[in-house]
Amino acid sequence: MKLSTRARYSVRMMMAIAKLSSGDRPVALGDAAGHCGLSRRYLDQLIPPLRSASLVIGRMGRSGGYVLGRDPEDIRLKDIIEAAIGPISITECVLDTVDCLHRDFCSCRGLWALINRRICRDLEEFTLADLLDEGWPQRVAEEFAKLE
Repeated sequence: MKLSTRARYSVRMMMAIAKLSSGDRPVALGDAAGHCGLSRRYLDQLIPPLRSASLVIGRMGRSGGYVLGRDPEDIRLKDIIEAAIGPISITECVLDTVDCLHRDFCSCRGLWALINRRICRDLEEFTLADLLDEGWPQRVAEEFAKLE
């Protein structure tokens, strides 16, 4: 399974908005684009689903821009990814078996559903606040060390 560019860049943009906004001061999309190394035009495409999910709020006016819709501690990585690309599903049949030609005799669907659930659980575990924490890279390195 590969996480789409749209999902990854949405996470980067949310981090930029969180880092650049101070208090209630909105972040201009151009500033966020510069911070994450992405084009403003691309961020223009990423914003609407994040707004629809209430993860960001747009402010109009001369000093307008975007602020987080919730505290970083309350924004799960899964929230951002699902806003960007829709429900997480490693195979088509995990969420909907109707179109699966093998649904009546597939011995793998249960495994795919279990793996999908574990991915979702792990993405629910991490928040935007985790990614903003300066000690985050060390925590990730320690988790990797446990796996080896």
